[in-house]
Amino acid sequence: MNIDISADLGEGAKGEEEIWKLVDSANVACGGHFGDEASMARAVRAAKELGVRIGAHPSYPDRENFGRVTMKMDADKLRDELAHQIATLCDIAAREKTKLRHVKPHGALYNDAHRDRALSNVIVDAMALVEPALSLVAPDHSEMAVAAREKGVDVIREAFADRRYEPDGSLMSRKKAGSLLTVEEAAEQASLLARESAVITADGSRISLAFDTLCVHSDMEGALERLRAIRARLV
Repeated sequence: MNIDISADLGEGAKGEEEIWKLVDSANVACGGHFGDEASMARAVRAAKELGVRIGAHPSYPDRENFGRVTMKMDADKLRDELAHQIATLCDIAAREKTKLRHVKPHGALYNDAHRDRALSNVIVDAMALVEPALSLVAPDHSEMAVAAREKGVDVIREAFADRRYEPDGSLMSRKKAGSLLTVEEAAEQASLLARESAVITADGSRISLAFDTLCVHSDMEGALERLRAIRARLV
């Protein structure tokens, strides 16, 4: 199988330079939870040099909490904020003579929109304000995917190699023990996804997960080791 391996990058994580060499697609922080024009430009240049597909990774405007805390915002204000983040990265990519392929919400925004149709619509509307041709990276069974498809937006279905899943297909909270998989556990989960499009959830049950891209978080300790182990296992 030719599996697209992706990572959330441009977040100042240790070892990012090596991580870029091990991924096929990247979701780049664009100022909401991390990043500025300089870091975005570095990311775009790295992607272009290595042939990595690139997308925007917008979030709630919450750098203090790295975008991992739910924020209650007026829908229009949030839409405009997300559009601004996406447009900033689009403009930088254009200056480097390349284009964004997709948008993937970050952190709490991603988790909240998983079940919230109204919030998902805000994300899709923000994308449309910038570039209607952008695809949305989201879990296949999420409200984000439903909202995108209803508005004619292509969905890149995402699964995670390094995070434990709940039985309903959502990600287990990082606050819970065992939510972040070890190097060996991540390699095994990636292998099961590649072979059978399935994962073993937190309660030991098995669920199916259709996916187009397999994500590894660059900000987790041992991310580089996970990527190397996953690559080796998939080969």
